[in-house]
Amino acid sequence: MEMMKVFIYNMKKYRKKRRISQMKLAGMLETSTSYIGEIEINSRVPSLAMVEKIANALNIEPFRLFVDEKEEKDDSIQEAEDYLESLTTKERKDLTQRIVKRITSEVELILQPETDV
Repeated sequence: MEMMKVFIYNMKKYRKKRRISQMKLAGMLETSTSYIGEIEINSRVPSLAMVEKIANALNIEPFRLFVDEKEEKDDSIQEAEDYLESLTTKERKDLTQRIVKRITSEVELILQPETDV
């Protein structure tokens, strides 16, 4: 994957993981929201100094913005992980309860004694 696309993907991933909006990130970096948006749609390229500021604001080491972890994983696994990372604590609890309920009902069906008809 092209280096800028990897950077953009990781910037969004870490920003969302930390629940930081573009507006909040812009404030942290003392820049405009539109500048952050332009970076994320690949119409602006940040300077190395800005890359370092972005990494600091996201509380990561700058090189992490350039590591292509996505290529190492199946796309469906990556999408699932991205979805789970985007959930709030309440949404995670709700999802966990629904999964447990579904598994429980499936196990009960399997354990039911067979009846002759």
